[in-house]
Amino acid sequence: MEDIIIGKMAENLTYLEIAYKILKEGPKLKQIHYRDLSKKAFDLGLIESDDIIIAGNIASSINSDIRRSKSNGSEPKFISFGKGFYGLAENEPKGIFADIRSKNQEVKKQLLEALLAMNPNKFEELIGEVLRNLGFESVQITGKTGDGGIDVTGELVVSGIIRNNICVQVKRWKNNVQRSSVSELRGSLRPHQTGLFITTSEFSRQAFEEANDPYKAPISLMNGNELVDLLCEFGIGIIMEKVTIFNIDKNELNFDFPERKEIDEKGVEIFTTYKNHKHFAIYF
Repeated sequence: MEDIIIGKMAENLTYLEIAYKILKEGPKLKQIHYRDLSKKAFDLGLIESDDIIIAGNIASSINSDIRRSKSNGSEPKFISFGKGFYGLAENEPKGIFADIRSKNQEVKKQLLEALLAMNPNKFEELIGEVLRNLGFESVQITGKTGDGGIDVTGELVVSGIIRNNICVQVKRWKNNVQRSSVSELRGSLRPHQTGLFITTSEFSRQAFEEANDPYKAPISLMNGNELVDLLCEFGIGIIMEKVTIFNIDKNELNFDFPERKEIDEKGVEIFTTYKNHKHFAIYF
């Protein structure tokens, strides 16, 4: 019976309704890639296939809805986090939590601007510090030597046995990194070396394709937002301030919470139970 009901739903639901249903029924799912969203919809029987075409149609419908809402001056139902990730506006933090998130986003924006204004040599040293925090060993700054465009090198040791030699190229750019730059880094690699390209900007689609070519030496990519996230995680360039917020955990306390009941204009009748004893009071 359930398959029949789901099948009927699939005939009536639009791509937007399917996307909303997946995100709404998973409130802890703050954001999801459109390919994963499509797969979940397929597993539930809401679409007949989760191929790239249908997944792309879902993403296009969400993007169109976001643009349409903004052009109408209304609040979009969906949020685009970039790189194909989407979420619901209603699942975003509210109140003080939204203020904290807004503050953190503003700090990250300022941090990225500071990176763009940083001295090139200082920037390379900063990248070296990030690599050390990531667990890299034998980190060296090589930018001044002109070693084929490689600015930083290091070793990533796995289980104390496997050693991966990483060669890093860094670019303080505002414009997107193109395929040619990724190819140049790969051409600088020696046998048994892996490349990592770090930029303050973004990578073009062709650059991603070049980096992920399965028939060539692997190149990992890190954009500006990812770099800033790491700086914040490691406390580099920022000051972490802790805020303590209290909330009631009703499952842990051994007494019932009072139920308020209006009895007249003069007072409020309150009943509660504390340590198996019932208490009664009138609050004026």
